[in-house]
Amino acid sequence: MLRALGGLFIPGAVLVAAALAVQHEPVMRNAAAPYALHFAIGSLTAAILLSWHHEQPRLLFAAAAVALTVAGSQRWPAGAMRGYEPSFSVFIWLGIGSAALVLIALVLHRRTRVAHGLLWALVAMFLGMLDPETLLLYSGAAGLILVLTVLEHGYDIAHRDELTGLLGRRAFNSMMGQLGKTYAIAMCDVDRFKNFNDTYGHDAGDQVLRMVATKLSQVGGGGRVFRYGGEEFLVVFRGRSAADALPFAESVRKTVADTRFVLRGPDRPVRKPSGKRSAHQPNDSRPSVGITISIGLAERSHRHSTPELVLDAADAALYQAKEAGRNCVRMADSGHL
Repeated sequence: MLRALGGLFIPGAVLVAAALAVQHEPVMRNAAAPYALHFAIGSLTAAILLSWHHEQPRLLFAAAAVALTVAGSQRWPAGAMRGYEPSFSVFIWLGIGSAALVLIALVLHRRTRVAHGLLWALVAMFLGMLDPETLLLYSGAAGLILVLTVLEHGYDIAHRDELTGLLGRRAFNSMMGQLGKTYAIAMCDVDRFKNFNDTYGHDAGDQVLRMVATKLSQVGGGGRVFRYGGEEFLVVFRGRSAADALPFAESVRKTVADTRFVLRGPDRPVRKPSGKRSAHQPNDSRPSVGITISIGLAERSHRHSTPELVLDAADAALYQAKEAGRNCVRMADSGHL
């Protein structure tokens, strides 16, 4: 659970930890106090404008709610509502607790950057409510968390493939100039994918692509996986020759081939049922098919001196793998470095 709460949005945890450090260090707290209001206003204004510009209503609502809390704290200073504290506090903590449970459920189920950002912003506000003197400090931290959430979500939209969750072609193009002098690229293609789509439909085809993406993501050797387009994927092995990357490419090819893809029926539940199947239960009668991939592997060399040429060589090797009967790996002839 801790991994799920912090793994996808480390900046949120860092900002909350930084605010805690300022709160518990008297010198830093006294130095920051005169600027706390400006910090809160600036970060929350940026969060509101960015979330509005990027059309993120959940983040916009969260930033506006925090801003209203800050405005209320400035209008009604400590003690102004003392006569209403018991019932008012109950509603506040009930609302915070309910929101926390909902966000934790979203984080554990979907693990999106937006859910993580909202949860860490809520944690910051929770800590600020515990000590009203630090509310501005934690409100500013919450605003920065929301700003970073908007920016990271925008990056994901631009660079990450929505269907598989892998980095997309734009991310690969951005990385091409940073590969260094030694690297290999594996181009992977799902065999007979068009026939599969025509037979079973595009929804089943999307399921296959997600399954293949999951298996490719488990590749060893430090390979970084990208969805290049359609049923094509790239695996980039930085610091490795094609010969070094070959065992890892062969292993992931075998992993995909050994996996039976179970077709999702119309009455199949969205979530996998919990618990293990009893030994006395009959075998799953749902139809399954075998999925295979072909892989072309090439490396940077004297003959293929640029990422574009290496990619062309990997594509040619992929064609050779298809001609050889599919479900295999073929390595391009790179010549001498």
